[in-house]
Amino acid sequence: MRPYESPHHAVVAFQLLNEKVTYLHSGSEVSDAPCEDWFFEIGSITKVFTAILLCLLVEEGRIDPQALVRDMSDTLKDVPEWITPERLISHTSGLPNYFMPLWKALLRQQPDGPYAAFSREDLLAWFRNRRGRPRPSTDRHVYSNLGVGLLGEAMAILEGKPFVELLVEKVTGPMALKDTTDHLDSGQHNRFANPKTTRGKSIPPWTFQALAAAGCLRSTAQDLARFASVVIRAANTPKTALDRAIHRSTLPLYGLGPKGAMAPTAQCSGWLLVTPDNREPGFLFHNGGTAGSSCALYVNPERNAAFAILSNNGVAGNIWGSTKLNWSKPMKHASELFAMG
Repeated sequence: MRPYESPHHAVVAFQLLNEKVTYLHSGSEVSDAPCEDWFFEIGSITKVFTAILLCLLVEEGRIDPQALVRDMSDTLKDVPEWITPERLISHTSGLPNYFMPLWKALLRQQPDGPYAAFSREDLLAWFRNRRGRPRPSTDRHVYSNLGVGLLGEAMAILEGKPFVELLVEKVTGPMALKDTTDHLDSGQHNRFANPKTTRGKSIPPWTFQALAAAGCLRSTAQDLARFASVVIRAANTPKTALDRAIHRSTLPLYGLGPKGAMAPTAQCSGWLLVTPDNREPGFLFHNGGTAGSSCALYVNPERNAAFAILSNNGVAGNIWGSTKLNWSKPMKHASELFAMG
């Protein structure tokens, strides 16, 4: 928790081991509610939920993960012909991370975040304006918020309902994750850790339109612990269609190791599978960050263990802050903690 801590910020963590959950809190208070019920932006951890939704639609026979996205609806006819759902969720589509050059995004900063004004029509227009561009000469892993956002919209168009509504109906609702959502009601808002810069200045939370699937969710330590418990059970003994979808999401698709090896890191559907020590079982990982929140989730099904860190400290969105976070070697510490468990 140390890289996230300061007197100005709230940091909450949980450790799950054999169904027993322990919660920890450091820094400022958010509300009178228990720390495990405080809300934080979870940013790109949303992509794990998006991946499970995709895998469930695959289980239900609604989507072929290797078919063309453009064939899912005439609305998507301008999506390049090589792009499939599997390529989008594994970050191998060749799409850029963002829908405009980074320098332009920095000049056009918006108070509600870089995705607040980007609508479905903007997304479709982006692809119309790029028609005819050649396919990348080689398949590469390039992290893409744009790509996962497109996947969320494609699933929403296919099913005829907004992405978040679809996610609640098929994923977070059946998991009883009542505090994992994109919009907070008045009672929930009282438990929200207002996002802050690394210096402790309050800033607005990010909002999303078309790219909601890439990072729109807020959640609590208690909900993420419940989610981790469901993932562990499903990965070990899948029984239902949702279990099988979760299990599918944990399978490696693209090796990020030397010469494409699946170790020490492989890209799954949404998750990364990390195996820093071949003497120990690998673990699933995803982190998230906005301008004012940073978080990380680690799940090890073989150890029946998981932990997460949530904070309203924008270290992940700050160059120096994220550098120091990397210097703290979180993957090494995660591996050691799971080995101890």
